[in-house]
Amino acid sequence: MRTASSFVLRVLLCVAGLLLMVSLPTPAQETSPDSVIGGAWSAEQSYFRPVIRFERTANGSLVAFLADNAQQKGAPFSRTRLRGDSLVLQSDRMSAQFEGIVSVEQRVIEGVWSQGERSANLTLTPVEKAAADGTASTTPTRPQHPERPYPYRTEEITFKSDADGATLAGTLSRPEEEGPHPAVVLLQGSGENGRDYAYRGHKFFLVLADHLTRQEIAVLRYDLRGVGESEGRLSGASLEDLARDAASALRFLKNHPSVDPTRVGLIGHSMGGMIAPQIHDQFERTAFLVLLAPPSLPGHQVLSRQRARIADVSGASPAEVDSIRKQSRQVFEIIRSDRDSADVASQLRPILQEGGARSDRLQLKVEANTSPWFRDFARYDPRPALRQVDVPVLALFGGRDLGVPPQQNAVPMRSALTESPSDRVSVRVLEELNHRMQPVKTEQSSEVREIETTVAPKVLEQLTKWIRENVGFE
Repeated sequence: MRTASSFVLRVLLCVAGLLLMVSLPTPAQETSPDSVIGGAWSAEQSYFRPVIRFERTANGSLVAFLADNAQQKGAPFSRTRLRGDSLVLQSDRMSAQFEGIVSVEQRVIEGVWSQGERSANLTLTPVEKAAADGTASTTPTRPQHPERPYPYRTEEITFKSDADGATLAGTLSRPEEEGPHPAVVLLQGSGENGRDYAYRGHKFFLVLADHLTRQEIAVLRYDLRGVGESEGRLSGASLEDLARDAASALRFLKNHPSVDPTRVGLIGHSMGGMIAPQIHDQFERTAFLVLLAPPSLPGHQVLSRQRARIADVSGASPAEVDSIRKQSRQVFEIIRSDRDSADVASQLRPILQEGGARSDRLQLKVEANTSPWFRDFARYDPRPALRQVDVPVLALFGGRDLGVPPQQNAVPMRSALTESPSDRVSVRVLEELNHRMQPVKTEQSSEVREIETTVAPKVLEQLTKWIRENVGFE
């Protein structure tokens, strides 16, 4: 009998894993599976078409990364283990695991991808072999991705976070003219996101930064802590840690000689948009805020409704959707409590087991639900900070956003901002756009990989026009 939670698999499969490299035994002989594993492997014949890239560290350990195409390095799995011809890949954040057998003669890895209560058979082949066999899919073009040379300056920068002193790395793009220029910091949503905020081959923040810089606005985008070239650990970070990281980025940008410190703003997407008002109110003032697909209700409500909605559009029966709602209420009541993580974990286990969680996946699900960030997000209500905003605010929602539906979030956003001191507020719903501000035909996430548009032109146009009107250009 299928379980209600099975319906979230297709969406969850798109999420990347958490880095934690594990050493493996000494390399075997040339004809062993160990000698075959390397480079990019893909599963072209599945509706879930990941690219898994294998690399060796300086000490010979094997690590694996999950990507959307062969050109990306992707996000690292938490654990990679190869013993004999048995390969196991685990992702803590995705609560997912791949178990496969390596065939040296055929150069394939046949196995099963498990996530939640669902499993899918995957046959991985080297990308070059799939191309030779004619089974490789064509990577969709990304026409909005800029190509060098850029008509502006870029510099690789680092700054210290006030949260714990970790050094965070990023890219500053700025107009050729000396300035001083208006500027923005870009803040990603949840997950292990680098400065380009890449997803299924789309580099959201690369495109956004390129567009804004061409419009004479300097842009700082950075790797989240523990990702890319940034120090620190994302897995143990709290929501406040991430807010302090962003505040540190704002201070760095204000002190840059090419930037006008009185015209520095923050553009946040999803979770980044949710905490942007808090950053302005508590940690570092900004000249303006742009919120893209921002959750406008308490985190536990957003996630509960999101899970039910995903199940509904994926074909769940009304009874199954109700079951998901009931379990979500139980889970989040425990997560939001003041109990310590060990106590919360002990209370979650029987509920998750009753919901159909497999025994070999249970611990991963418990750990994901008791992480500092997740518990903070579940408790956090963005509305008090929104009511304190005293600078211009633009909030954009996608009409076909499955993760943060405008029907549930646009009204609370307008209501909270109406009570704020700011007299320049604009809340807009852009029809036919998804959570990533791309034009789509349906709410299903399966479209994203095939879409060529990384950011809808009307989003870029409205955002730039609003900033010019509300920040002031000389």
